[in-house]
Amino acid sequence: MTAHYIITIDVGTSSTKTALWDEAGHTLAEASVSYVLSRPSPLWAEIDANIWWQAVCQTTREVMAHSGVHPSEIAGIGVDGVGWTLVPVDQNAEPLAPAMIWLDRRAQAETDWLNTLPDAQRLIELDANPIDPAYITPKLLWLKYHQSEVFDSTYRFLTASGFITARLTGEFTCDFTQAYGYHFFDMAHERWDAVTANQIGVPLEKMPRLCACTEIIDGLSERAAQELGLRAGIPVIAGCLDAAVGALGAGVTRLGQTNDQGGQAGGFAVSVVQVIIEPQLIFSHHVLPNQYLLQAGTVGGGSLGWFRQILGDSEGISFESLSQQAAQSTAGSHGLLFLPYMAGERTPLWSSDPRGVFFGLSYKTSRADMIRALMEGCAFAVQDNVAIAEAKGAVITEYLGSGGAAQSAVWCQIKADIYGKPLIVAHRSDGGEGGHNLGLYALTAYAIGQVDDIGACVERLLPNRQVYEPSPQRHALYEDLFGLYRDLSRKLLPDFEHLAALNRKHNLE
Repeated sequence: MTAHYIITIDVGTSSTKTALWDEAGHTLAEASVSYVLSRPSPLWAEIDANIWWQAVCQTTREVMAHSGVHPSEIAGIGVDGVGWTLVPVDQNAEPLAPAMIWLDRRAQAETDWLNTLPDAQRLIELDANPIDPAYITPKLLWLKYHQSEVFDSTYRFLTASGFITARLTGEFTCDFTQAYGYHFFDMAHERWDAVTANQIGVPLEKMPRLCACTEIIDGLSERAAQELGLRAGIPVIAGCLDAAVGALGAGVTRLGQTNDQGGQAGGFAVSVVQVIIEPQLIFSHHVLPNQYLLQAGTVGGGSLGWFRQILGDSEGISFESLSQQAAQSTAGSHGLLFLPYMAGERTPLWSSDPRGVFFGLSYKTSRADMIRALMEGCAFAVQDNVAIAEAKGAVITEYLGSGGAAQSAVWCQIKADIYGKPLIVAHRSDGGEGGHNLGLYALTAYAIGQVDDIGACVERLLPNRQVYEPSPQRHALYEDLFGLYRDLSRKLLPDFEHLAALNRKHNLE
């Protein structure tokens, strides 16, 4: 049999999604497995990486069974994973401790130490990213100081996608889109910096080999093939960061195009041509050659889910129904603002202390006003970062919506009106969205020689574009409200810190 099918594996924060694709880019089968993070302490967020591997094995077997495709027909495997995740492993790629993911903020003391180093600014400029507990560097130091036996016995420190590809092939790699989690990564020259690693106290011999995300690192091992129900020798690419391939899967193939992410972790990613150092934002390689991504990462996307769970009716309520209710309000939510800091905020505040705020509640406030204010607040949080990116020279030519929020016409229109530019949701010919697995398909198809151009492949698979045009009148209103939103967020920072201190003192959280 001729091998021409592709398997893509998306290892996310709350679930792993696997898909099987034919040579034309059509999805033949999909499967997903959900899991729950462990939070032994309020600032901890970890998971046994073997849970990821079990999810990979289960979903791979499911898509193969549902499709009827023979294992000999699989031509390649692509993997992406969550970022800023530390997975210490032994020589057999077995985890030595739970994986600390991007939500984990236990390493505040280590972050403070790094930021007081005389060369702290050089670390930021080398990696083009701020020093924050969310990144891998402080997590490495936390492991070194609090679990020294694990640190010392680690064979390689891996990322989420690097762990999966190591289990697939036995090769230990870190692709360029994931490497920015380490502040001894030289962004401009795509290499580990030995001087900086030594200064921080990380032995470079424990680091994996750096490579491009489309590099075929090896074939599927005999052991992995048995666990997945596949044949040994299938080419496996190095894989990549979920946000980067998600941007590609949303349609970000050209400079200036921007993925507006609407999910539990929201934000944006704009394609730029050169390294931009802006510590308030996030910077990484794009999965496409000669492109980078200047990114924002917000955490308020789950606030609508919180509202549904806590304030929904007794019979439950769908997100579609919430969207319909929001449409009953008006732009500006009748004077109600929402700060969507339900779990602190990443860019541009970089603080665990902020919390969600409804500002402007009155007896006239309706349920529809509150729902719409939630949606507007999440969009304001992104606009807060957009203003910083544009001031730094980033040019946004086009917004491409993705994630759960892109399924709400009301939310998409709110975003277009707040940004003052059209918001476009690109769809496949079958009406489905793009996303991580579509981006992974294009990367893998390119790596194994099925397509010649990654960007052209994605554009072909997303032929339909739903456009939400901004209203000049509503945009003018939102500009005024955004100014108030931003002032509130900064004025309340000392109060958020005070509240956090009181919560710790009286054990209120």
